[in-house]
Amino acid sequence: MFKRTAYTLLTFGALVAACYSGSDQVDDRGLVISAADLEGLGDGEFLTVDLTANDAARFDLGDGPIELDRVKIVRPSGEELLLIDLIGLYGEALGIDLIGEGGFTLEGDALAELAPLSALGGSQALVLPSQNMALARLPQIDRLAFDNQALPRLITGNLGTMSASDPASGALEFVETLAPALRFDDSHDFEVVRVVEDDLGMVHVRMQLFIDDLPVIGSEAIVHAELGSGEIQGFQSQIAPRLSESDAELIDGDVAAELASKGIEGKEIQVAVTDLVYIAVNGRPMLAYAAEVAYFSDEGPELDIVYADAHSGELLARHPQINRAKNRQVYSANNGQSLPGSWKMSEGSPHNGDNVVQAAYDNAGVTYDYFKSTFNRDSFNNGGALIRSTVHYGSNYDNAFWNGQQMVYGDGSGQYFGPLALSGDIVVHELTHAITQYEAGLVYQYESGALNEAFSDIFAASAQAWGSGGISSATWQLAEDVWTPNTPGDAMRYMNNPTQDGQSRDYYPTRYTGSQDNGGVHLNSGIANLAYKLLVTGGTHPQGKTNVSVPGIGIHKSEQIFYRALRTYMSSNTNFEGAREATAQAAGDLYGASEVSAVHKAWDAVGVPGTPVNNDPPQDDPPQDDPPQDSCSGVPYGGSLSGKGATQYQPNGTYYYSSKSGIHSGCMTGPGNADFDLYLMKWNGNGWTDVAKSESPTSSESISYGGSAGYYAWRVISWSGSGSYTLSLTHP
Repeated sequence: MFKRTAYTLLTFGALVAACYSGSDQVDDRGLVISAADLEGLGDGEFLTVDLTANDAARFDLGDGPIELDRVKIVRPSGEELLLIDLIGLYGEALGIDLIGEGGFTLEGDALAELAPLSALGGSQALVLPSQNMALARLPQIDRLAFDNQALPRLITGNLGTMSASDPASGALEFVETLAPALRFDDSHDFEVVRVVEDDLGMVHVRMQLFIDDLPVIGSEAIVHAELGSGEIQGFQSQIAPRLSESDAELIDGDVAAELASKGIEGKEIQVAVTDLVYIAVNGRPMLAYAAEVAYFSDEGPELDIVYADAHSGELLARHPQINRAKNRQVYSANNGQSLPGSWKMSEGSPHNGDNVVQAAYDNAGVTYDYFKSTFNRDSFNNGGALIRSTVHYGSNYDNAFWNGQQMVYGDGSGQYFGPLALSGDIVVHELTHAITQYEAGLVYQYESGALNEAFSDIFAASAQAWGSGGISSATWQLAEDVWTPNTPGDAMRYMNNPTQDGQSRDYYPTRYTGSQDNGGVHLNSGIANLAYKLLVTGGTHPQGKTNVSVPGIGIHKSEQIFYRALRTYMSSNTNFEGAREATAQAAGDLYGASEVSAVHKAWDAVGVPGTPVNNDPPQDDPPQDDPPQDSCSGVPYGGSLSGKGATQYQPNGTYYYSSKSGIHSGCMTGPGNADFDLYLMKWNGNGWTDVAKSESPTSSESISYGGSAGYYAWRVISWSGSGSYTLSLTHP
């Protein structure tokens, strides 16, 4: 599907003469390359320039620009990268000026002194200029997010159109255009595994990644489009495209499967090797044997797929295939700390004489029923997972927790808590942590951790309202039935008035920013809790910290919005502003502009930044220091100008080629005290000429130009002032 690796080798000496006699020159400057040398390349082919021997290559631009994404450079270290990436990342250090000069020379010695590509991003993988160039060809990007492998995991906007009558083929064609952005070559391919049409008029095409015709388990992508028009509105992916190389020989599949399945506890174990596959491990595909392991456990018959390293037999992953319906088990730690402890109840067991065991069982059932009936969610993993609980944990233990596998409840000391399993709020709260683990995976520290806590409170309150038939004052009080048993009428937290507990925050500008409480995961949860409560009921900030009036939209809409945000748009390090964006996006998906506006007003009421420029301005009193809002769409490129006359070229000091006519758009935002101007240039056959300009007296400039096929570049000039700017680009 993706033909990206065929290329012509261009080195030195006899090979050069044999391949390019009469067209290339070898002189004291090294090899001379011009646009004419790329004319014979077929689709997906590259011109590769090998500088491993510390030679030099001259790129002559006198006759016109060179397609930078069709030339590969081999550095003296052996590292290969496209010429566009080399110039975009190292061009300034190498003194390369593509626009102002007639060419440039790459010397192996100079390349050898540059840091390797892997070192440029520090601990984060680096998004390459060639990736951005591919993304900039999308008509309109409203949101773009990358994973820790620097691969686009989320793109939203008007991303083009695909066949409405054949969405599977249309989605595959769309993803093929993203191949450079995904760092794919001709060994990569996608196959459609499911096409789902929803009641919102959307179609969602889920695809499985293959490498060399083998599936990569855990690597998939989803294309979201309108059913009627075929307009592509979103792309999501979780892929592992780069191979983990191994020189070791493959071992026998049966041997590998036996080694990997040794840790499975059960009876009548039967192992059958099925396929050789790749499985994603820490972001890289590893070659593995997939084996079906059938056995009997204490719960009945089981079937797991285990993945055994094809070189060593090491167990890489284990995926259970049998999921049961509502499935609860309750154990007792007998006031010890060994988990899970002694079995007490399972699904369908008769009433248990221990009221704490029974409460853990019943409240887990209420939690399951709430998520199933409200969101059609089958247990915390949405796959029928067993809900295992342990009660009577420790001695006078004043807490409850989800440990990644099961629920654990203490009996409380009597001073702060009674037995925690007696509280439906606590059970829903802790099991929502499990759902968050399987969905957004919010990191349990700082702002993402505060959101993790808040979403557990939010669904605990919503489940209570669902179970009692409506909202009451008790809806917004958390764990009131077990908190401080000797003090009637109080609660652990108050969503309607967070500061009532004496420690929670309710206003983002005064949030806790220290290191205790994992950076304020409980202390700052009140900010989102209050935003949700106001969205449900309407109203203003209870302490008057803003005077924003929030229109209530009811609990049904609110819980659906927050659930879709958690599942679809939030990720591990989402902060409060990100939660605002996620809930607004979900409100737009599910409902309409009035609900989106209500969501923004709820976050405005608690001081969270990010009010969109086209929304009503925040009515803060006192006002908050909201950062300037960027309404530009497209792929963002950053730069900085140091004073009057300073000039930079974008994207990344390079140019780009458009093979067809279409709209070239550039939208720039910069410092408020500067005047930056924006120009679009095109190669006219003899040189670069301006074809469009934007010269307002500010640093906010915008150009939309309909142009024919050819080479284009953007120029940013400071008329006055200094500072950083962002230029968002799209082009055909």
